[in-house]
Amino acid sequence: MDLVTLCFSFICTILAGGGGAHGFSHLHVGKLQDNNPVSTPFHIHQSFTALSPSTLESLKKTSNVKNTRRDSCILFSFSSSSSSSSSASQRWSSSEKRQTLTKLYPRSSRFIAGLGSSLLAKAKLRKQRSTLASSIVQEDFNSRSRPFADLTNLVSKVRNLNEVGRWRIAAFTFVSAIFTFSSQLDMILIRFWNYLQNGSDLLPRMFRHDHWEWGVAVWAFFFWIHGFWLADRAVAKADAKGIVHPWKKYRLQDQYEAEKFRRMQLRKLEHGEDVDLEAKPPVVKQHKWHLGFWIFELPLYCIPLYLWDICIPRRAAKIAAWGAPTALGVCKDVTCALLLYDLGFFVCHYLMHKVPFLYKYVHAKHHISTEVRASDIVRLSFVEEIVDVGISILALNYLRCHPISRTLYNIIITFMLTELHSGFAFPWTPQFVVPLGLATGSKGHHYHHRNGEHYYQKFFCHVDRLFGFVQKKDDTLKGFSMS
Repeated sequence: MDLVTLCFSFICTILAGGGGAHGFSHLHVGKLQDNNPVSTPFHIHQSFTALSPSTLESLKKTSNVKNTRRDSCILFSFSSSSSSSSSASQRWSSSEKRQTLTKLYPRSSRFIAGLGSSLLAKAKLRKQRSTLASSIVQEDFNSRSRPFADLTNLVSKVRNLNEVGRWRIAAFTFVSAIFTFSSQLDMILIRFWNYLQNGSDLLPRMFRHDHWEWGVAVWAFFFWIHGFWLADRAVAKADAKGIVHPWKKYRLQDQYEAEKFRRMQLRKLEHGEDVDLEAKPPVVKQHKWHLGFWIFELPLYCIPLYLWDICIPRRAAKIAAWGAPTALGVCKDVTCALLLYDLGFFVCHYLMHKVPFLYKYVHAKHHISTEVRASDIVRLSFVEEIVDVGISILALNYLRCHPISRTLYNIIITFMLTELHSGFAFPWTPQFVVPLGLATGSKGHHYHHRNGEHYYQKFFCHVDRLFGFVQKKDDTLKGFSMS
């Protein structure tokens, strides 16, 4: 029985008995048809069970029953009994009952229909309010948890980046931190500068000494060169044991030889020769390290500077005249000094390659090894060493760099020079981290030593690009070495 019929029957029951079930149980009905009285609800129940809709319609027309409420009770009894009848032919469907009741009692039907619609509307309104409350709670929860979700998405994106992308983010964060906390760094530099000027400890006294700058350069070279020497040793030992070291993929010589072996295999396939597709490139034999620089190049670098400082002591007086530096000022000094040194070296380096006399007697020693190692940075002739060091000193003096900037410059430039000749292309080096391809590095200088052309700058490549001194990234083996 559907909702409308059930409601209608319930209303009829109340109207007929006036007291619910009690009134219904004591119902007496007058004449219905042919003056045959029906005195009990049981007889009403039995009489109306076998009636069909057409019979009920004729019954309505001929009935003398005047009590509408009792008619409603009879119909309720009939409806209940017909739904429990065992004969399928005598059962009424819900739609038939609703149509019949609507014809007999249109006003009650409209009332019940309105009541049902009102109930449905209220139920729908409660559902909408519940949905709205749930959405508000969910939105409030999302607003509170959004920062954590954003942080989780950011960490997920960083994890999906390659090595170069992660190091670029680290470098950007570092540079941004310098600009963000520049005022705090300035306060630290003021206290540190006062300590270096007036302190009596070992570090301030060394800083005020005339041998400080080139002493820092020597010890920085020692640290950087032997750091890359240990990396080379680790890869060589792994090769001897038949193990692939994780740093092997960064070695430029291994990359070059592996690509050359792959191209040779392809040429054999093109000519119809048998090729072992599972064959691995042969183990690359590393060039010997230039360890003789401790005997020749180191004294050649230190002795002239030592004599100069002894003859003309000057550093302590200059330091007293300087004020405290700023963080951004130190960054500006170091960056501009590197750019100016790189430009001056480009001119001298280009002339050494294009003038045969200069190349033979000045620069040829540096190009003895085609596969460079970190120690080759100090494999220089006497004239070239003077030129190289002289350009660096002139750049610092011309820009009037602060003493702290000069110290930091010496540490940075020695690393960049060593990395340039290291034979490794690690993802954290400037050639990958600096955007827009503005920095060169070990890949460009390795190409220069292997082919004797292009990449005359050491750290940057804007001038090389201007004059076309770069290798195009094509399908050749030379192009692969710069890809």
